[in-house]
Amino acid sequence: MSLRPAIVYSLVFLILLPLYIIGRPAERPALASRESKESLLKLNGISSISVTRGTESFRLSKTADGKLYEVVEPAGKFIPQDLMNATVQLLLDAKSVEVVSDNATDLAEFGLDHSNTIITIQAPGHAEPIKIDFGNENPVETAVYARIEGVPKVFLLGRNLEYFQELMFEWIEGKQGKKA
Repeated sequence: MSLRPAIVYSLVFLILLPLYIIGRPAERPALASRESKESLLKLNGISSISVTRGTESFRLSKTADGKLYEVVEPAGKFIPQDLMNATVQLLLDAKSVEVVSDNATDLAEFGLDHSNTIITIQAPGHAEPIKIDFGNENPVETAVYARIEGVPKVFLLGRNLEYFQELMFEWIEGKQGKKA
């Protein structure tokens, strides 16, 4: 066996090794996008959630043992625990789809001058409640315009939260599983 193939393979290895090492930064943009997709609300937990839509509203609160959620208002109403937990988890993990306005002066164009729904969140470590106003759907109906009180930006949020709110209102109104 000759040394020639060993020398050629060694040279190819030495040429490709730096390209492999230099090519590794391709992982960094993925990391950067993960960092930009951090939690929108930055919550460690949620004590209670109030949802208001027009004249209708309900409030969920953690039970005394802190493990489950229950419907506090209106009294005597029921929402399945998994639906309440899924809603809480969506709020904890809420990520902005896109910032559509950094300084919204005309909230009417987003339907936020007269919000369709308002969620008020009481969270541990936050002295003041966090209020999220929901406006119109975006033109392609994939997200909803939203604004957090005290933050001058208008965000697009995924429609899952809006869908879960609708399901909870159906349970409160006794229309669950039925076409209204």
